[in-house]
Amino acid sequence: MSSSEKTDTVPAQQTNQFPINGLILAGGRSSRMGKEKRLIVYHQLPQQEYLFTLLTEFCNHVYTSCKLNQEIPTELNPLPDHFEVDSPLNGILSAFHHDSSHAWLTVPVDMPMIDRIVIQFLLQHRDPEKIATCYFDSDGKNPEPLFALWEAHAAKPLLKFYEAGNFSPRDFLNQSDIKLITVPHPDYLLNANTPDEVKLWQRISRSRKR
Repeated sequence: MSSSEKTDTVPAQQTNQFPINGLILAGGRSSRMGKEKRLIVYHQLPQQEYLFTLLTEFCNHVYTSCKLNQEIPTELNPLPDHFEVDSPLNGILSAFHHDSSHAWLTVPVDMPMIDRIVIQFLLQHRDPEKIATCYFDSDGKNPEPLFALWEAHAAKPLLKFYEAGNFSPRDFLNQSDIKLITVPHPDYLLNANTPDEVKLWQRISRSRKR
C-alpha cells in the first residue's frame, strides 16, 4: 500500500472510450468530527485538495460535491447539490445532472487511506457494461457506494430510483447489475468520522512508516 508499490497503469483505451469525471464527496455535516472533514490534513494538504490532485491523474475533470452554503474554493470546481435529499445520493445525482455523458469516480473525504494504488486497482477491474464497479464494504457483504466508479448509463436508473422515494446509494447498488471486487487491503476503507478515528489513522500511518 505504500506509494513505492508498483501497479499496472489503467489502459488508455479504457479511459478514452469510456471517459471518467471525478467527484469528491464533501457535502457531509461533519457533526461527529466537530469540524469539516474536508479540511483535515492527512497528506500534507487539506483532504479536499489532496483528493482533487489525486483524481486529476485519472479523470478528465474533477469536481467537489457540496451543499449550497459551503464555501469551496473555485479552483476545486464546486458542484452544489441539485436535488432535495439529505444523502450522498444527492452528490452523485447532481454529478450526473451536470454531465451524464461521463462515468463518475466518487471518493469521500472521510476515507484518508485512499491513494493512487487503490484507485488504479478499482479502474483496472472496471466493467463498463455494469452499472458500477465498486469494492465490497468493510463487512465484506455489501457494496461500498461512496468510493466507486459509476458508469454513465447509471444516470437514468439512479434518477428513477430517487423519484420513487429512495435515497440510499447502497440500496440502489444492491438491486443493480454491478461488479464487486475485494479491496487490496481493508485499511483502505477506514472511515474517519470522529477525532478518535483520526487518531486511529495516525497510528496506522505511523506503523507503516517504520
